[in-house]
Order: sequence, then structure tokens, then C-alpha cells
Amino acid sequence: MKALLRDYRGFAGAGLWLALGLMVLGALAEGIGLLMLVPLAAAAIGSDASVPFLSKAVGAIPAGQRFVVALLIFIAAMTARAALTYARDIQLARLLAGYEASLRLRAASTLARRGWPFASRIGQAGMQSLLLTDVPRSAVAVSQAQQFAAAAAVLSIQLGLAALLSARFAAIALLILAAAFAASLQLTRRGAKSGMALAQRYEESAGSGFRFHAGLKAALAQGAVSQFLNEYGATLASARDESVRSLRDLALSRALAFLGSAAAAGLLFFVGFRLLDLPFAILATSLVLFARLVGPAQQLQQSAQNLALYAPSFAAIEGRLGKLQSAARDEAVPALLDWSQLRLDQLRFEHRPGLGLDSFTAELARGEWLGIGGPSGAGKTTLVDLVAGLLEPQYGAITVDGRPLAGDQLERWRASLSYVGQEGALFDDTVRRNLLLGDAQAPEADLWAALELAGLADRVRGFGNGLDERVGDRGSALSGGERQRLAIARALLRRPSLLILDEATSALDVGSESALLDRLRALDPRPAALIVAHRSSTLAHCDSMVTIQHAALRDAVDRADSGDDRR
Repeated sequence: MKALLRDYRGFAGAGLWLALGLMVLGALAEGIGLLMLVPLAAAAIGSDASVPFLSKAVGAIPAGQRFVVALLIFIAAMTARAALTYARDIQLARLLAGYEASLRLRAASTLARRGWPFASRIGQAGMQSLLLTDVPRSAVAVSQAQQFAAAAAVLSIQLGLAALLSARFAAIALLILAAAFAASLQLTRRGAKSGMALAQRYEESAGSGFRFHAGLKAALAQGAVSQFLNEYGATLASARDESVRSLRDLALSRALAFLGSAAAAGLLFFVGFRLLDLPFAILATSLVLFARLVGPAQQLQQSAQNLALYAPSFAAIEGRLGKLQSAARDEAVPALLDWSQLRLDQLRFEHRPGLGLDSFTAELARGEWLGIGGPSGAGKTTLVDLVAGLLEPQYGAITVDGRPLAGDQLERWRASLSYVGQEGALFDDTVRRNLLLGDAQAPEADLWAALELAGLADRVRGFGNGLDERVGDRGSALSGGERQRLAIARALLRRPSLLILDEATSALDVGSESALLDRLRALDPRPAALIVAHRSSTLAHCDSMVTIQHAALRDAVDRADSGDDRR
């Protein structure tokens, strides 16, 4: 909770002080209006009862005009209170919406900066749970903290005003409120424990839901849907039960607060009337003030309980990502790297013993194509991930024109390459948006040129909406080969000097793949390429080829020396 509030304070800055100021001014305006009930009540019953600090001001007003003046002050104060409360609510809403957006952006930025190995461990289900559950629940916690602050402002101001009417009466009211709040602390502690448990239950249900969606097609084909539903239902039931427990505590808290406020009102009326012998006008106004305090007091307790319930979601975010980093804005796009020679020297990277890459050495000149073959798990993807800078070698070095691939050199290198994996990473959006990927801009003619190279232009022209046709979740409206062609077209839009294709044409038939690769080889200037593939027909398009087996380089073949004219 402390970490969440510190983070929110850092985001809100001066805007938070503005909101707090509006809270205090609104409470003061309301309090001044309520104080006017004393002269109003006194005038209504023909009494001279007044509050000491108001006596001089009231005494200076002719008796016949006191009622009208007090009424006008009451109306003006309540009007000011309404305007200030409106401004406060708008400011708090602006802060809350901005904080939730900031939290999402900083979470995504932190994930990106931690690098691919870390992001891959978080997984899609973890990211889904983080952005769709933990961030919104953290925002709810901040909303509860705002309501707590607003209630505390009203409570403090009006208790002070009640003390001006009768210090003893206000002291008794304060003791009653403090006792009620202390009695609710046990429920607040239970709310914190329930919040931590709920964060875990929601993460489990998000992971189960993601597995259900990812495996639904195969489950439908195999008649095994019930197994997925049973698992998903079990995680949802666990989250439901924990949520019901927390809601039961909230309902109990509200019921006890209602009963307690009713009993306290009766007690205060008895004390004020029988023991303190307060004039009716002051007693009535004090009771009105106390009645007005009941709502903020209940809000204070319930906000504390809700804050304890929802704040653990922020702990879940930091538990996954570590301390959130500020989102980089308007970073300069690195200049493309004009390079001639890439050298990989004795590269080694083990994910775990026996899985990874060991002692790999190779060179790649600008414009050359290197094919990478070998069985699954041999280390082919690890190799291209090292070249792309997604992984750092545990041993060995990667140099470009003799300079280590690090710092500014690495950023410029990344800006110069395109990486296409087997899945292609398509989104439930239009062809255009999938090609542009985010905020990138490109003339429409360039989009069609890339689609022509990838062999997808005719298919897109056949869509009713052309470039604005949606491709479905993960490209479900396209065939496997069409998804790969679209991903390749997106990569070509970058005009890379190095093209990494990791099984990126595996869904194409041999003839279609051959035609596509021939078009890519004919580009002028031709990008260098690292092509990972199992099919020999794919690797035959490369200038040279290496085979990785059991994490080590087994052999290398220079296709130019063998007389292959596909160089």
C-alpha cells in the first residue's frame, strides 16, 4: 500500500496538492453553510441562541434581517461547496485516468527494457493478467485512496466546526468515531490478506484462460473441451470464493457502520439534551453536523478496507516486473548502421545444460545469405536471437566491422535489421495496421510494393476492404502461408540490411517458397540474410550453410565453391 501511494504521489505531483486544496475548501464551504443553521434555527423558534464566535457578527445585523442574511450565506456557501466539489471530482478523475494509463505504459516499458529473456519468462498469460487485472485493480486502489482523503478532509473540518459549537459534544463524537474506526481494523487487515490472495487467484485464472483459448481449436477437433473447461472453471471458482469472502467483509462493515451510527446519534442526542443542556438551536445544528459526519466516517472506513483489498495488485506488478521504470518518450530514432562484415566468434549461450549454443563461429558479409540447419533444440533460434541482440553471449563476441555489438552500435544495428519468426506475430487489426505496426508511417505505394514482394498483393486486393480488411486474432482470417507472407511484407517495409527468417516460410509449399526467396534475392540492394529452416530446398537458396547439432557447429558448406548458381 505504501509503495502504491508513493508511486501515485510521484505521478500526480502538484495536481495532487490542487485536489487536496479543493477537498479542504469544499469541506470549509459546507461547514460554513451548516453553521448558518444555528441562527436560522434560532430565528425559527424565536430564540437568541448563538455561537460565541458568531455573536458579534450576528449582533451587528438587525434582528428582523438575521434570518434572511443567514439564509443567503447558507445558500452561497452550499453553492460554493457544489462548485468546489465538482472541480475536485474532475481533478481526481483526471489524475486517476492519467495514472492508470501511466501505469500501463510504464509496465510495458519496463518489460521491454528488461529484455527478451525476462519478457519470455513473464509470458503472454502473465502480461495479460498484469495489464487486464493488476493495473485496473491498482487504479481502483488509488481511487479508494482519493475517496479516503476526501472523507478525511470533510471529517476533520466538520469536527472542528462541531467543536466551535460545543467542545464537549465534539469530543464525545470524536471518541465514538475513533472507537468505530478502531473496531473496523480487523476487517481491514482481512481485506489486505484477501487482496493478496485475490491477486494470485486472478493470475491463475488468467493463465488458465489463455491456455483454454490457445488450445481451443485442437480441443474442439479432439472432443476434449471439457478438460479445458474443468481446469478453467476450477481457477475461476477459487477466485470467486476469495472475492465472495472479501465482499462479505465489506457488507458486514457497512451493516455494522449503519447500526453504530444510529446508536451513536441516539447517544449524542441524550448527552447533548440531558447532560450538556445545550440550547435547541446548537443541539440541532450539532446533530446535523454529526449526521453529516456519518457518511464521511463510513467512507473513511470502507475506503481503507478497499484500499487494503486492491493495493496488493500493485505489489503483484512490481513482483513480476521489479521497480517500474519511466516510459521513454520521443526517443530519437537511431541512425541505420552502414556495415560491411558481421563476425560471430566462439559464441556460447546455454538456457540450461545441454540446451543452447556452444562455440559457434561464422562470418557474414553485407548482401550474403547464410542458411542455418539442424534438428529442433540444437540452438538455431538461440543463434539468431544472439545476432539480433535479444540475448547476450555468455562467452564469445559479436562484432560488426570490428566493433562490439553493444551500446549505440547495438541500437543502430537493431534499426537496420528485420526479424520474422515462424508465427509472424499478427494482431486482430487491419492489413494496413499489421504492416505499419504501431505508429510507423509509410506511403500506400510502399505497402503494396511490400505485399507484391511477399506474394500477397492479389489476395489483399480481393478483400472487400483491401488494406483495411481485418485479419482476425493472430491472423485467423488468413491461411498459415498468408500469415507468414504478411509478416515478411512487414519486415521488408523496414528496408533492412539484414533479414532474419526463422522458419518464416515453413507454411508455404516448396514452389511458392522458392518464388518468394528468389524475389528477395533479386532485391537491389539485397539484404544480408540469416535463414533458419529444416527443409533443404529452403537452405539451397543461401550462399552458404551451416548445420548445428547438439548445440555445436557440425559443418559448413560454401555453396559458391560447390558450383551452386543460386549464390
